[in-house]
Amino acid sequence: MAQELAAAYHPAFNAPDADAILSSPDSTLYRLPSPVLRCTTTFFASPSFTFEPPSKPIPVHEHDIVLERLLRILSGLAIPPWRTFDDLEGVLSLAETWGAKGAVDVMRGVITAPVFLQEPLRVYAIASRFGWEEEAELASKHTLDLSLHEEQHQEALRRIPTRALVKLFKFHRKRRDAFRAGMAGEGEGEGTRCAGCGRAVYERLEVLERVRKCLDALPDTV
Repeated sequence: MAQELAAAYHPAFNAPDADAILSSPDSTLYRLPSPVLRCTTTFFASPSFTFEPPSKPIPVHEHDIVLERLLRILSGLAIPPWRTFDDLEGVLSLAETWGAKGAVDVMRGVITAPVFLQEPLRVYAIASRFGWEEEAELASKHTLDLSLHEEQHQEALRRIPTRALVKLFKFHRKRRDAFRAGMAGEGEGEGTRCAGCGRAVYERLEVLERVRKCLDALPDTV
């Protein structure tokens, strides 16, 4: 029985003298010193928790992909490359539940990595919820290639706090209106007229230059 139990421990979290044991739904045990948990979370710092050997495993309702990463962050161990946005959200959610402020700060530094900015609406939702203004602003710029009214984005939009969502829609509308005004205004009436039909004919380079000027003048922050 003891050998079977030992085999269930995660190899990176199996210190013989550690007094805290956590278990995941994947039947993996994590044994680590209780001061690590007490000093890095408010959840385990509660006096109601005692880690006296032999400690009974404390069940954590998160799978290994989430629990291991958070414990690595709390323990100062190397973190494997992130695979999906769902993994990041899971770790951030557990860190928030445990009151692991240091881990949340680590996640803040990770969330604007290129792999996550491929889903800018999800980044914007998280950054807005936590009040991370710089990260939210960066994510909002990456949403400009998206049509917010498309069905595929509705689930991500529902996760965004109401005030932040209104702000994002206003940002997109402000950009659109400014571009239309710029294209319809400056330089209107320039160019030559077709001798046959009288319609205005614009040089390609002239039009491209007007587009460039309009884009340069567009607002770039929410």
